[in-house]
Amino acid sequence: MANKVGLTDARIAGLKAPASGQIEVADGIVTGLRLRMGASGTKTYILRKRVQGKWLNVTIGRHGPNFTLAHARRKARDLLVDVEQGKSIARKPGAKKKGSKGVGTVAELYETYLAQQIVGKKRSANEFDRVFRKYIEPELGDRLADSITRSDVSRFVEKIAFERGKETLTMARIVYRHLSTFYSWALTRLEHLPANPCRDAWRPKRSEPRDRVLSDREVAALWQAAVEDGYPFGHLVQMLILTAQRRGEVLDATCDEFDFKGKVWTVPGDRAKNGKANVVPLSAQALEVVTDIFAAAGIAPEDAHRQSQILLASKVTSTNSVSGLSKAWKRIRASVDEKLGYEAAHFTMHDIRRTVATGLQRIGIPLVVSEAVLNHQSGSAMAGVAGVYHRHQYTNEKREALALWGREVLLLVAKYPPQDSQEE
Repeated sequence: MANKVGLTDARIAGLKAPASGQIEVADGIVTGLRLRMGASGTKTYILRKRVQGKWLNVTIGRHGPNFTLAHARRKARDLLVDVEQGKSIARKPGAKKKGSKGVGTVAELYETYLAQQIVGKKRSANEFDRVFRKYIEPELGDRLADSITRSDVSRFVEKIAFERGKETLTMARIVYRHLSTFYSWALTRLEHLPANPCRDAWRPKRSEPRDRVLSDREVAALWQAAVEDGYPFGHLVQMLILTAQRRGEVLDATCDEFDFKGKVWTVPGDRAKNGKANVVPLSAQALEVVTDIFAAAGIAPEDAHRQSQILLASKVTSTNSVSGLSKAWKRIRASVDEKLGYEAAHFTMHDIRRTVATGLQRIGIPLVVSEAVLNHQSGSAMAGVAGVYHRHQYTNEKREALALWGREVLLLVAKYPPQDSQEE
């Protein structure tokens, strides 16, 4: 009768090393588990498994007092479960998740996608890679790319949307969109996958566009709270109010983008959302805030053109902008409510941009000029053939508009003093 066990502790202990080459003894308990022994006498457990028509040999561990046959069987069973779930077992523990040629895991195929389709070709390359590394790779990176199903995507996106008991619907939509884009590219390389698994998978519905605009009293209170908070987050909020630029554009601004003589801040195209450089004239109020930021950062304005570092840089890593924004925003928002004397309706930093756009219209700035301030490429003036030849940047008009808005902000601050100061 054949030995159904194959491997036992006693048999392993009695094995003699071959004079040359190596021998293998198969286990009869766990299918695919084998003990390999070479001429040196070293005994190593391996798992041999056929996956998608190819034989994989995975080293499990070296036999010894701390890794016995029982340990090897337990680990082999875990790996076999991974195979059944579509996970890759080819990568050795601790190996870097770098790309490989051909079809493999999601993480391996992503490296090819990153090199061919993202880096140097998309302005959002860094953000795309950050989303993949933080959200997609930990959950799906080890799965074989052509084993992902629609239900896998649905469960994954739902987990992000409602993890830790709080809704993160926006991020869930972003992750879904990135994963779907990746699979649209990968589909031609995955002959065993009939369709993009993201198609018809669950994801949160797109939220209704926000229309929150701060009242004049709220603008005044926000400015006052920002002044009190100071460097760096108070200054950030002041710049948002005075320039109407996006939060990320202000946060990641580098010193050499500011021209103090010309009184302009140029947001380069590779940092602008629409890829178009935007010349932002600095009003007297904005120039004062920027000067204060430079002073706090210890950089002389005359040296701005020689400094490529981030102006609102992290104290830990100068190549990154300051951290702790969420906490600071909560602090500033609480201060706004104190100055108002009541709890204001919810508003976000991005609502500031909408508020400024509305304010510019209210003080008589033509729509085409306010759109230029916002660096929007919309409207009939920029459509079709006209957009090809319409190169006027409205720099002088923007300068006048932002100067009027800067004075308007200070008028609102004077008109609506903080409620707490009135009570005193």
